[in-house]
Parts: sequence; structure tokens; C-alpha cells
Amino acid sequence: MQIIDDSTNTRGFQVMVPMRDGTSLNTFVFLPGSGGPCWPVILHRTPYGITAADAPDKTDVRKAWMPSAEEPLRGSILRGWRNIVAHDYAAVYQDTRGRHGSEGEDRVYADDAADGEDTLDWIANQPWSNQMVGMSGSSAGATTTFAAASTRHPTLRAFFAQAGASSIYDDVVYEGQSIEMERLWLWVARNIPGLSSSHRDAVMRRFGVSAAQLDAAAGSAAARYARLEAARQADPPFIESPDWMRLPLARYPDFATWQPFLDEIITHPAPDAFRAAHNFRRTIEIPGFHITTWFDIFQTSVLSAFGEIQSRVGNQKLWIGPNEHYFVYHRNFWPRDPYFAWFDYWLKGAPTGIMDEPAVFYSPRAWVEDREAYTPDDWRHAERWPPPEVRSLRLYLRGDGSLGADGPGGPPRYYRYDPRRPIPTVGGRNS
Repeated sequence: MQIIDDSTNTRGFQVMVPMRDGTSLNTFVFLPGSGGPCWPVILHRTPYGITAADAPDKTDVRKAWMPSAEEPLRGSILRGWRNIVAHDYAAVYQDTRGRHGSEGEDRVYADDAADGEDTLDWIANQPWSNQMVGMSGSSAGATTTFAAASTRHPTLRAFFAQAGASSIYDDVVYEGQSIEMERLWLWVARNIPGLSSSHRDAVMRRFGVSAAQLDAAAGSAAARYARLEAARQADPPFIESPDWMRLPLARYPDFATWQPFLDEIITHPAPDAFRAAHNFRRTIEIPGFHITTWFDIFQTSVLSAFGEIQSRVGNQKLWIGPNEHYFVYHRNFWPRDPYFAWFDYWLKGAPTGIMDEPAVFYSPRAWVEDREAYTPDDWRHAERWPPPEVRSLRLYLRGDGSLGADGPGGPPRYYRYDPRRPIPTVGGRNS
């Protein structure tokens, strides 16, 4: 399947790229209409689908051809294929294993390091690639980027990752060393519709269920998701809901049927080899551009990735803006767009000046109420994170419920501990 975009003479085609175990992944390639015959490449790998947002069937590439050129900031796909080829890069988009148009069984990032490495091998052997590859992505697409970068593939020269986890289980599923059920349950349920036909077939074989039974489980999972989400918004949240309070966590109805790897995820409550294998940042050494927000759900993971890799290699950048996870998709979030300046420097050797700036650029405003009117004109540079002028402040909870910097005081405070009715958290970062 091939297309030519008349406005830019861009050539596009779809291909199933084979992985080392024989599984093939749905991949779209867009090549510039001028220059060449080979170009630097920007690769995106995402579980959220590389097809058009309004495609009637995202698992069938014959009915869901290409992502719209008018959606350059949509989801985990950054800048859009038309924008990328206009800057003389080949743009490559791929559905991850077991998702949408790809074969195989989805195992929630467990295969993304190896699959990313195999995809980079494939790109390196294509006649249109000059073997200078960058990866980019947001949220889940950033996590797949970290995974591929962890393999140290020689053609991957730089990455651009925004609002995504660099150690998915340590920082997200088990942040604070307890299972973050809200993140896990809601995310798994919301992404059941994106599981591929190959994943569906594997589930039916594993559990011996029919297509009708699996469809019924999908409907039940959707209804359960609606109840979970409603209970999350209740006052108090979570604890009045049988769906949230269900034990044991393993074999959770409907969710664990559609996503069998869910049981694997929740059976590693302490750091072990499984979790270490998914700490992608520990082996990354290439230049990386990291973006997060003050209230990003993945903020601690982004900061850890920047800090750890920067301490090893010193070629990282960090931008921190206001608001929550999704604000990075707003055009007015950015003081300017550093995307192509970053890749032009590392993939083309262009003197863009991006590495002449301090490593950190951040907003002193953690939150803005009027998102549409926000103007990012007060951001500050710093050589490191946290900035040198930052001072730690220890606050103590006092007996009257206030916080004080001069130590604890006042009468003791008590609460009743009941594991059958736990105290829910109502603060923390926004999703």
C-alpha cells in the first residue's frame, strides 16, 4: 500500500516489519519528496495507534490508512509526518506489539526494548536510511522511546521524550512502593479497544473462550471502567466501590482476561529482576531531550531520567512547564518549539545553538488557570535541576493540623486504621 501526498510529493507506504521471533509490526513510512536518496530518520513507536484518529477500524490498515497531517501534536505521535518530511527527515510510525494493526500479544512494555532494537535494525538496512536515527514520543510513546534507547543501538543517536515514564514499574505502577491502582486499572481498561486481532486470538487460545465470550468480557470491562471512574470522582473516592476494593488483585474480572500480563505486573511489589529490566534509563547514554510539567503524572520519572543520564554523559536537556500531563499538547505550552533544532543538531550536525543553552529551562509558575490565554514568557534557565538557588524546607505536621517549619508541637493526632476501609489519597499530581 503506497500513497503520494501531492502538496509535498511525499511518498508513503505501509509495511509489516518482522521482529526476531517472527512477529510483524504494522509500520508506516513517509519519505521526503526531494533530496535523498537517503535521509536521517525520526521513529515513533506507540501503543495508541498510528492510524487516523477517526479511522473506522484501527486494527485494519486497509480501512485506517495514515495519521492526519492536521494532527501534529496528537497523543504520543509528535509533530506529524508532513512536518517531519518537510524538514528532510524520513518519518517512521509503528504500532507496538499486540496493538492495533500489529501482530503478537501486548505485554505492556515488556517487549519494547527488543522490538525497538529490531525496528532500528530494519531501518538501518533500508536504502532510504542514512543510519542516523532519532526517536520521539509522548506519554506511552516516550516510554517506548526510553525502552529502545536502553539497548544502545548504534544508529539511534538522540531522542526527544515528553511526559513519559523511564522506569515504568518503579516510577508509575509501584511509585512509593505500593501499587498505584488508579493508574493501572483505569489505563488497562481504557486501552482494551486498541488490542490487535492477534492479541485477541492469543487470549481466546489461552483461556479457551469463544469470540462471543471475549466480546462480552470487553463490554463488561467497559462498564466496570465507567464504575471505577465514577467512584474515583466520589467523595470520599474509591472506598465505597466494590470494584476498587476487590481482593485479590490477581485475576481481576474482564481486565485480566483481555490483558493477561496484568497479573504479571502486580506480582512484583518489591524491587526485583523484573522491575530492574524495565528501568530503561539505567543503560541510556545518547543525547536526550526531556519534557514534563509540574503536575505531570510522570514527573518524578522524567526528572530521574534526566538526572541519572545527565550525570553519566552530560548531553541531556530538561524543560518543565506548568499544569498537568496533557498541557504539553497545547501549542502555547512552549516558549518555542525545540524539536527540530534538537534533531538537526544531533542527526545532521547543524549549528542550531541548542547545546549552547543551559541544560534546564523551566516555568516558575506551577499552574495557570486560563490555559488558552497562557503566554510562556517568564521561563528561566538553570545549569542543573533543581536550580542552584533552591533550598530544601522541612515542614512538620502539628497537633492543630497546621504545618510549621520550627518542629512538631501541640497535642497528638490520631486516626483509625482499618484495612477493610482504607483512607484514600485525594491529592498528588494530576493525570
